[in-house]
Amino acid sequence: MQKCSIAGILILSALGATAQQTGDFMHSFSPQLMVRGEYLHGYQALAEKDADPGVYIAQRARLTYKLSHPRFDIVIAPQDVRIWGGSHHLTPDTSAGFSLAEGYGTLKFDKRNKLKIGRQIIQYDEHRIIGSLDWAMQSRRHDLLLFQHAGDSTLSFDIGLAWNQDGARPASTVYRLKNNYKTLQFLWISKKWPSSDLSALFLNNGFQFDDRTTVFNQTLGVNFKYRFEKLRLLAWAYYQTGKNAASKDEFGNPRQIRGVDLAIAIHYQPADFVNFSLGGEFLSGTSQDSSRRDGLNAFNPFYGTNHRFNGYMDYFFVGNHLNNVGLIDGYFNVNFQHKKQDLQLSFHYFAAAADVSDPERSSPAGFVAMKPGLGQEVDLTYIYQIAEGVGLQAGYSQFFGAETLRILKGGSVKAVSNWAYLMLLIRPGISRPKTGLSP
Repeated sequence: MQKCSIAGILILSALGATAQQTGDFMHSFSPQLMVRGEYLHGYQALAEKDADPGVYIAQRARLTYKLSHPRFDIVIAPQDVRIWGGSHHLTPDTSAGFSLAEGYGTLKFDKRNKLKIGRQIIQYDEHRIIGSLDWAMQSRRHDLLLFQHAGDSTLSFDIGLAWNQDGARPASTVYRLKNNYKTLQFLWISKKWPSSDLSALFLNNGFQFDDRTTVFNQTLGVNFKYRFEKLRLLAWAYYQTGKNAASKDEFGNPRQIRGVDLAIAIHYQPADFVNFSLGGEFLSGTSQDSSRRDGLNAFNPFYGTNHRFNGYMDYFFVGNHLNNVGLIDGYFNVNFQHKKQDLQLSFHYFAAAADVSDPERSSPAGFVAMKPGLGQEVDLTYIYQIAEGVGLQAGYSQFFGAETLRILKGGSVKAVSNWAYLMLLIRPGISRPKTGLSP
């Protein structure tokens, strides 16, 4: 059995990202490896003054197999995700790092319509609301039905449906897996023109509130792109409404949501080797002043690849800063590209989108807000193409926090908060592999 397993691995490795035809069947294998070492001192929150840094190495090893037929496809993508040293070098591995990244079948009704059934990695537009989260070793995947229609080369739409349960119970549909949706439906429509693209998204989430109630919230909005000679314009606007199962009012009921996400960015490329970007994003938040509070105004970018946005140190919306005071992010990027090398420098200024209470001056007699500024972040990223399908990506980031951020997240504004990483990506079939970068 062991010899057969080793032989199978060798055969798959030899195939690489190639495809083989057998009658009506096409077999393809796409291996990938991502190894990243990180240094963390004030990552996601300001560092404490005397805190030690964290240092670790993580990796993803994934093999995607695809069987294609004129009437159907099957995709299976097992993966192993682990921290180096997470299991003993001799004893059996109990780290539970092996999982299924994707496992779905596609029914092809005709050239324009198909239905995908099973576990899938999906993404739309700039990954702001629904993204693949490729930066994370495990990625983000959904168990769903996905109907896709491509009317022509310029018009398409997707419809997604999901129903989740955390066990096969014969007499209950209560969903007990925390921070995950019980039911999900979405519609995405895209239209393309020679110089512009327009898409619209409607997303409906259902979350288990208690043993009797599922509460729903909705996100709807548009994404727009425009191209003119050396200029590109990118903008989106989303609105959220419905109920939040994770936040209760004074009566114990789920709170009403009224949130918005507005963004605009201008990209200017004066030459082939350089590109400048200037932009801003507003994600609404809930004021800490109870007299001005009307429901929950904090916007949640639910299933986005949030590492790509609002700075690479993940202070905002990467498993944090939810149901909070929101965010205003103004940023400037410059990208240089020369042959096999890329260099990106980004600067962010962050501010709270809603009032933050000053704990020293606020009292029952009156609310006093702090200054809205949260701090600045500088991100430097370097990419080198070692070979076709092999890339080296490195980054250094530093956060300069303000007192208002310390009140929200803790830590010290005097300590140095920085983060660095070095990553190897091997992805046959992708000439210049890279991941996690801003749009």
